[in-house]
This record gives sequence, structure tokens and C-alpha cells, in this order.
Amino acid sequence: MKLGIVIATYNSRKDIARLLESIIIQKNNDLVVYIVDNNSNDETLEIIQKYQSKLSLCIISSKTNNGFAKGNNIGIQKAMDQGCDLLFILNPDMQLEEKCIDILTARIISDEKIGVIGPIVLYGNNPENIIQVYGVNANLKTQKKIGSFGEEKWSTELPSEIYVDFALGGAMMIRSSVLKVTGLFEEDYFMYNDEIDIAYRVKKAGFQTLCMRDAIVRHFHDFNKLNKTGYNLMYYYVMRNRYLYFRKFHLYSNLFVSLLFEIINFPLKIIWSLRRMRNIKILKYYYSGILDGILGKKGITNKSFD
Repeated sequence: MKLGIVIATYNSRKDIARLLESIIIQKNNDLVVYIVDNNSNDETLEIIQKYQSKLSLCIISSKTNNGFAKGNNIGIQKAMDQGCDLLFILNPDMQLEEKCIDILTARIISDEKIGVIGPIVLYGNNPENIIQVYGVNANLKTQKKIGSFGEEKWSTELPSEIYVDFALGGAMMIRSSVLKVTGLFEEDYFMYNDEIDIAYRVKKAGFQTLCMRDAIVRHFHDFNKLNKTGYNLMYYYVMRNRYLYFRKFHLYSNLFVSLLFEIINFPLKIIWSLRRMRNIKILKYYYSGILDGILGKKGITNKSFD
């Protein structure tokens, strides 16, 4: 089966070389890397172009910041048009361990019921091999999520594979044939919540999602709480898209219950913002995200997250 690796970049200078080097060591000759650059203004494209002799690359340069969903959709569509049977969606801040792709492709090919397969994801800057997420279980109507084995240490005592409700969107492999049934990522979200949205459609279409222990990806995202701008942005889009999801799938009773919960728990959110996040301003973006989601505001926002 032909594999297309799809990467949407945006000012990814500090990450992209690490990811591409990790793809090279997979030693898989039947893959093409589709990179959609969302109008980076750093050296991302220059770094990518240095790998043209080492990888089969298809570089698509956009004049606008399309976000995660549309950026990946451009790459996915190109890969499907060129006959890729499997698509491996990767964020630029990921790094694949050796044989990651071989493990995933062999397993998904072995069972036509598996529509999506994902690796175990470890924190990139942690030498203790601590798990960020090993698949996610969720109520796809309420969007309540339970990460599997999060914050535990990777070991061979973990189950070698687990069926889950969805895989992390920044490291997930999916069949082209499944996407032809479900459609691509939801572009209205711009970023965040894309994975649970497509998971809902995958499950409704009758396919399973599996994650593999020995297919390892390391995630080098900036998880530092001092990154206040990053967290403000994240919580705005996470909360806005949560309510756009309710609207999209007509889950209005769930929307009402979720909103009531947020109102009741407002005092606890103040404590959360001060003690855990150490950033009272995050509440501004958290609740404006909820309001914008209820009002149906979509796509990229013009808010400043400083």
C-alpha cells in the first residue's frame, strides 16, 4: 500500500528537521511526504527544501495560514489524488522512533475493520519515557475524554495494542477509503477538536480505531505553563470548537448541560487559572471561546492572545 505522510507547517523552523530525519530512518521506500506550509515567515521552507534529495517530497506553499484542518486537507487531497492508500497525519513537533511506520502499516493492513491507527505518544523532552497519551476514550456526544495511561512510564507491561475512541490528531494514520466515506477534517475549527470530530464520523461509519504500544512518537510541544500566549490560544479554540461541535452534530441537550456546568463551576475556574495556570487572563479566552462557539463563529479569529 502506498503511504502519504501529511504535515502542515507554520513557522516550524525549530521542529521540522527533527521530524524529517525521523522519517528517513523508517527506511520505507514506498512513501511520499506531503508538506503544506501555511505561509511561514521563518526558515521552515528553506530547511524543508534541503531534504529533497533524501525524501520523496511534495511541497505545497500557501499564501495564507490555513490552520491545522485545511492545511492537512490540502495535503490529504493531493496524496489521495496521487494514489496513496494510507495517510499518516503528523504535526511538525513530532519525532518517530525507528520502525514506527512499519508497525502501524502492518497492523492496519492486517484488518480491514481498522480505519484509524495511532502510535503511543511520549513527551519529547522527558528522558523518562513518560506517556502523554496512548489513545483516548471518549463519550463522542458529551466530548468527555479520558486519556489512556497518561503520565505513566512506557514499558512492555503495557498492553501491546488497545482499541480507543480516537487517536491524537497530530499523529494518526487513516485509510483513504475511510476518508472517502467520512469526509476530511472539519475546516471550520481552524485548530483543535479536529480529531474527535473525525472520530465521531469514523465510528458512525462502522470503523475501529487502534493504538499500538511499540509504535512510538515523541511530542516536542511547549508544555511549559509560562507559555501563556500558547495556552490562551489553545483554550480559546478548544472551548469554541467544543460548542461548534455540539452545533454541528445537533447535540443541543449536551450543549445546554455543558454550558450549565461551566456556569456552576466558574468559581473553580478562577482557582484553576490562578493556582494551576498562574494566568488569570486565560479566563478571558476560555469564556470568549464558549460564547463564540455558541454564536457559531468559525475559522481563524482576529483575537490577540498576549
